[in-house]
Amino acid sequence: MDTKDIKIGLRVRVLTNDLIAVVVGNPEFYKNKTSLTRIKYENSTRYEHMINHQLVALPKSEQYEGVGGDLKPNKENNNG
Repeated sequence: MDTKDIKIGLRVRVLTNDLIAVVVGNPEFYKNKTSLTRIKYENSTRYEHMINHQLVALPKSEQYEGVGGDLKPNKENNNG
């Protein structure tokens, strides 16, 4: 993903482990053209910094309303 497309609350799929996570921090410059973004895995207490090109945004139908999607948060998809 491009750094400009990442915003807090965006739901993403992590390519390295095929899990869904939510962006909880702004991208941080690492080195060269690489940026790291802090994510939190859904239904977990696990946080990580991931390289931006290892993240893929989920479709609009699977994004929360707060970031322009159609999904309403409820107890089943609560992020903690």
